[in-house]
Amino acid sequence: MSIPEDKNPKELIEELFTLFSSFKTRIEDPNFVQIEVTLKQLVENQNEMKDEIRELKRQLLNPYDGVVIESKKNTEFRHEVEEFTEKFYKLRDEHNELLTWKKNFVIVTLTIISAAGGTIAFLLNKIFQ
Repeated sequence: MSIPEDKNPKELIEELFTLFSSFKTRIEDPNFVQIEVTLKQLVENQNEMKDEIRELKRQLLNPYDGVVIESKKNTEFRHEVEEFTEKFYKLRDEHNELLTWKKNFVIVTLTIISAAGGTIAFLLNKIFQ
């Protein structure tokens, strides 16, 4: 808006007065008030969203019980369980092998004892006949 040079100061003041009057009527206009209330509500909602995002961020990135830490703990636990499972299966296999060896040892030992007993009985039978 340029200031015309052909207007005198009184006309300029009157024009400014009418502009301010129209501005005042626009401010008092219910639509303007509604827009202002809507803007205030929008700002409040935006602040609430910031707070909620801040809380979510805290929950996600908390170094003690955040979601990221919990998933890391879960992964570590899974790895530990896998290691334990491998050790368990290895121990179970070794135990089964040991049981098989024991069973075979008992069979061989009983066979040797039976053979020795049969030989001794045969020899005693030959001696005392």
